[in-house]
Amino acid sequence: MGPTVNPALEKMDVDEAVKVEEKEVPKDLNTIAIENIKEHCALLDKGDAHSVGRILQVLHKTRKQCNLEVLNRVISNQLTMSLHKDVLLGWVPSTTPMAMDVDTKLTPISMATSTSIKSPRPTRKITSPSAESELYIHLLVLLHLVDMKKFDDAKKCAEMLISRADSIDKRSLDPIVAKAIFYMALVYERQHKLHELGCFFNSRLRTATLRHQRESQAVLIYTLLRCYLINKQFQSAAKLVSKLRRIKNIDAVTFPEGANNNDLARYLYYQGRIKALQLDYTAAAGYFLQAMRKAPQEAAIGFKQNVQKWVVVIGLLQGEIPERSIFRQPIYRKCLQPYLELTQAVRTGDLAQFNNIVKHHSPVFEKDETLTLIVRLRQNVIKTAVKQISLAYSRITIKVAKAIADGAIDAVITCDTKDGHRFMRSSETVDVYTTTEPQIHFDSRIRYCLELHNQAVKALRFPPKNKCDVESIEAQREREQQELEFAKEMADEDDEDF
Repeated sequence: MGPTVNPALEKMDVDEAVKVEEKEVPKDLNTIAIENIKEHCALLDKGDAHSVGRILQVLHKTRKQCNLEVLNRVISNQLTMSLHKDVLLGWVPSTTPMAMDVDTKLTPISMATSTSIKSPRPTRKITSPSAESELYIHLLVLLHLVDMKKFDDAKKCAEMLISRADSIDKRSLDPIVAKAIFYMALVYERQHKLHELGCFFNSRLRTATLRHQRESQAVLIYTLLRCYLINKQFQSAAKLVSKLRRIKNIDAVTFPEGANNNDLARYLYYQGRIKALQLDYTAAAGYFLQAMRKAPQEAAIGFKQNVQKWVVVIGLLQGEIPERSIFRQPIYRKCLQPYLELTQAVRTGDLAQFNNIVKHHSPVFEKDETLTLIVRLRQNVIKTAVKQISLAYSRITIKVAKAIADGAIDAVITCDTKDGHRFMRSSETVDVYTTTEPQIHFDSRIRYCLELHNQAVKALRFPPKNKCDVESIEAQREREQQELEFAKEMADEDDEDF
């Protein structure tokens, strides 16, 4: 039998070691931001050609982390030998109070011990920052001034950044200069002085085109178009687009191929507005749809809202009623409410309701710059009303002959043989699939898919052609075998000579 366990004996309680959970000390957000900016500057100092583009892609995240304290410490530590260091520090003063200097009397013993303990430190060699890191910090200061709505200081900062880049004259600085031009135009627009930059933008565009500076060229093109549209210079905007087409010698692609999707979306949006003002609604709708596809999927909500307003108006002018699901999307529900009421008035053909909506929401339409096109919808409302009347009655008065001639009503004017009075007879509804209209729409969709495929292929990155082909394993073995045989032959010849 095995040993029996006495049930009276209980297990003795032993105090176990209690694990103390150490709370992680949260890091200072300013310190994290400074370290990130230092990493960006170190990457820029390496001189990699693609580093500027990669850092500017996360500029929106860095912009949120910047404040007066972060920028002041970054400028003090990084721009040690910069010419504009004092000016930049004046725009972003430090918010932390300076420590007071206190005079303390040292005894001879303490002085002796302090002198004996001190060891000579090697002097650090002060190096000037690279042009990329200097202008990158300069750009962060510009963004902070724009966010703080200090437009006068932001204007001076942008002009100083552009002049500094022109004095350095380095091709890798072009993306930073393009950002500076964009925000300088934004500052002038906020101050209602954008018309003052027309000549400057034209001269910069000529220079950027000659030097093949793609980023600056893209920003200057759509900034000039915006300047013309704000100042109601529609003919100048159309001339600029036609001149670009004549230079490129193609009809569809008129923008620099190296530009990013955000710049391309802005350019397509302004080109769609120009086509809409020229009453070319089909081309305008195509440009607006391409701008929506090129826009970021999650960000740029304001841009999508503005484009969607133009898409709704252009669709109504083309006789198309937008789907109700568009107006139910969360990002469009509030901003498209006036356009939903406008769509309902056009769909029902109620002219009185249409006039009331235009009168009530005219400030909104003027702000969106769509009022000139909405006024043209009056004819569409009348045509819709007449068309509904023609479908409701088999015979109506001869006054609708003009509507038949315009194509708003599918009917014919005939004459009754009994009383001799002429009247309008509505035609029977024809199946649309028996016509060539589906074929035309299908062809347009195929053309769009092919164009999208060509753009996707062009956007791919291929290895350079001048790069030599990689040697295969069999070729490498054969080459090594030949080298060994050649070395043996040379060794045999040396032995014979000896």
